[in-house]
Amino acid sequence: MDKVEGISIREHDKLKNLGVDLKKLAENLIQHFLKQAVRDGFFHGDMHQGNLFVDNKGNIIPVDFGIMGRLDKNNRKFLAEILYGFIKRDYVKVAEVHFQAGLVPQDASKEEFAQALRSVGEPIFGQTIKDISGGNLLAQLFEITEKFNMATQPSLLLLQKNMVVVEGVARKLFPETNIWEVSRPVLENWLKNIKSPKSTIDTALNTSAEIIKRIPDFPDLMDRADYALKLMAEGKLSLGISGNKGLEIEQMKLKNFRNNIIISFFGIVIICLLVF
Repeated sequence: MDKVEGISIREHDKLKNLGVDLKKLAENLIQHFLKQAVRDGFFHGDMHQGNLFVDNKGNIIPVDFGIMGRLDKNNRKFLAEILYGFIKRDYVKVAEVHFQAGLVPQDASKEEFAQALRSVGEPIFGQTIKDISGGNLLAQLFEITEKFNMATQPSLLLLQKNMVVVEGVARKLFPETNIWEVSRPVLENWLKNIKSPKSTIDTALNTSAEIIKRIPDFPDLMDRADYALKLMAEGKLSLGISGNKGLEIEQMKLKNFRNNIIISFFGIVIICLLVF
């Protein structure tokens, strides 16, 4: 509920008088919105002109957070790869990402889907934002959605709507802005970060932490396994399996289980040593 000082982003003359670069402002608006979506996964869901102000340093100040959208890590990764695939004009890759994300039924034709995406992407590639109709683009994408029986996700619909709104605001600020070129560095950095060695190690550490959470009594569990093996060896524990062969199988299972836990534990320690 903080009070902010700024000029409405629709007051172009006032912004110019302050020395604000409208071209840079348009680029920042697009890039900041993409950073919200692919980096943070938590984006402003109503970024029209009435909710955007600019201070005397050219910083964008959004207000009214009554509508917010969320994207989980997988959706952010898929979104970044889809948009970047469009920028690279790699429609086969874009189609593959759609299938990996489960956005398209597996029995659909990947080649036909890639061709449908090409029919949307090629006509707009390299055009400035003033020559791209967000409404028409969205209509084409919805046609593809219907044709291939794609599941509709509310979070992605909200994101698409806001991309069109942001595009319109940027178009009014500086009509020559190329939305694809402006988007490229944000998407490249995001994809580079999530595929970096550090990100891989972080993922491994997070997975290991989940394993540890599921085994809160690790030492006690090990003691129980050893005790069970001793009882079985002494013949004091019956598992309802006749013959020495059955006993040996159960002993091997317990030993393997114990060894797997030990290996996992030391793997976690090694990763921690490498990172810290």
